Amino acid sequence: MDRKQDNIALYLCTRHVEKPYYIKEINKNIYSIEELSYYIYNYLYLIEDKFFNEALIEYVDDVLKHKTIAAGLRQLVTNNGSLGEKIAFVIKNSGYYSEKEAERLENHLAMLNSKTAAERIKAKADILMDTGKYNMAITYYNSIINKALNNELPERFYGDVYNNLGVAYARLFEYEQAAVEFRCAYRMNSAAESLESVFMCDLLSNNEKRLKIDKEKYGVSDTVINRIKAELEKKRLEIQDTWRIDREKDFIRKCRKEYVVETNS
Repeated sequence: MDRKQDNIALYLCTRHVEKPYYIKEINKNIYSIEELSYYIYNYLYLIEDKFFNEALIEYVDDVLKHKTIAAGLRQLVTNNGSLGEKIAFVIKNSGYYSEKEAERLENHLAMLNSKTAAERIKAKADILMDTGKYNMAITYYNSIINKALNNELPERFYGDVYNNLGVAYARLFEYEQAAVEFRCAYRMNSAAESLESVFMCDLLSNNEKRLKIDKEKYGVSDTVINRIKAELEKKRLEIQDTWRIDREKDFIRKCRKEYVVETNS
């Protein structure tokens, strides 16, 4: 793995091993200390204290041969070191990131500590969404809305949680459930995007009865509905032009693999 450090230096992997370490959160294997550092740095909100378990430490020690990092992590675990200390220790000792980038990470860690539990969970779910782990993202989003609302957070925050939950269901082709979440989102965030998503899901699920109810409830005109229909038709044609059966099989395989990982974890 090559990368630029502040547009000046170029660092290479010091050791790329044959045996991988599997990170289920993003469904990827890593093969070097640099890849481990990259994951920690770029997926900070996915990192939990249990990530630095004995299996990872043994991998760093026995496979990657980074004895100093492994020993330091063991000491931090023994001394009940904080999650931030473990993260910072790996980043600083891997040699993959510059001092400036390490400082930037420490600022992120400080910001992480200042956020509420709900904000941290949403950030984690957002990352899972971006990496295509929709089922896991749904679990985290639901864990936020199933708890009592935090009065320190604006109602818009919860509206955005519902909106993203709707997006996750829509990407799993569960359009009717997605529409339920988008309605909740619009009630809390009053965002035009959430409202349009309601009608997109009604149309995609061919739910004419629900479409009529929503039109009357939200006072949406036929002009708007026809525009959304045209947008969906345009998107359908674009997908039809580029979608191939091998891509469809690959998508189904990935979704199935994610589900297996979740149930076995």
